[in-house]
Amino acid sequence: MKRPWLQAIREPELTADWTIGQWQEAVRQLRRLRLLARLAEALAAADRLGGVPEPAARLLLAERQTSRYRRRVVSFAATRIGRTLAELGAPRLLLKGSAYLAQQLPIAAGRLPSDLDILVPKDALPRAQQMLLAEGWQEPDLDEHDRRYYLEWSHEVPPMQHPMHPVELDLHHNVLPPLGPVAIDMALLLRDCRACDWSGWSVLAPVDQVLHSAAHLFFDSEPLERVRDLVDLDGLMRHHAARDDRFWATLQQRAQTLGLMEPLLLAAHFCRAWLDTPIDAALVQRLQRAGPRQRLLRALFAAVLEPAALDRPRPRGQRLAAALILWRYHLRRMPLHLLVPHLWHKLNKPRADPSPQ
Repeated sequence: MKRPWLQAIREPELTADWTIGQWQEAVRQLRRLRLLARLAEALAAADRLGGVPEPAARLLLAERQTSRYRRRVVSFAATRIGRTLAELGAPRLLLKGSAYLAQQLPIAAGRLPSDLDILVPKDALPRAQQMLLAEGWQEPDLDEHDRRYYLEWSHEVPPMQHPMHPVELDLHHNVLPPLGPVAIDMALLLRDCRACDWSGWSVLAPVDQVLHSAAHLFFDSEPLERVRDLVDLDGLMRHHAARDDRFWATLQQRAQTLGLMEPLLLAAHFCRAWLDTPIDAALVQRLQRAGPRQRLLRALFAAVLEPAALDRPRPRGQRLAAALILWRYHLRRMPLHLLVPHLWHKLNKPRADPSPQ
């Protein structure tokens, strides 16, 4: 299926002959998927913003300015948090979007970050929390069940807020939930982390960045409207492969070591099919040998990742696929004997009373 609004992010010259109707569809679809500023940056880099029809150009420029503001907000918050944790005596990693910003990767342009993801080793987590709380970061009020969920079953602490920073802080000790079927040995990832442009911070090794992004999309995120994650994966693979002749071989070896070959194969399949990502021949051969499980997952994710048509309800088949993928997502977070009471608690949790009118 052709997705011209998605292709244009990589090839902005394709927009030269777009009609007003095509621009309207592209702007609405990309804004919903949080990719409109990516297109704006691509057009600007190709010196093509001047040729965009005026109504679409206004929206592109506004989204571009919003992106640049949010990136500054995240950078400022990371600088302050870096100072707060300077005496932690343990590695401090930036994850996902903040890591891309700190490395000045091409995919950092046009991001719309609303949170800052960082990671410290698990044994340093209590001290890191204390240091952040002392600096004004605040955790949400949680009941006993939810507090136990974060302390024992999750790979991160409750999201933190600060009155001075309009950004949510997500403090991790692992990249995947510790009770899931794939247990990541963070010592391996921490051993290979490297410095970045933001003082005091490190980032995952290039292959680990790709695998974390793939695992987040295909293991550990709710499924709908996630095309931007594919755009990230495409950009990561293109960027790192161009700078390291051993990238593809190292990536596959690392995926085997960490137990992340399944999300890597899904990432390679969809990036190749949707974004023409140049994938290594050995990995393409693995894709061609896909077994029944991999083919089923491809079919489900193909339905789930496809954006819904504008102004129309989602088809029944897509809703069913999304429900199956969501159930798989929950099963990967904790075993069934913990999951069932956890979901029961969530479903029966009292809701806050609405504010009086």
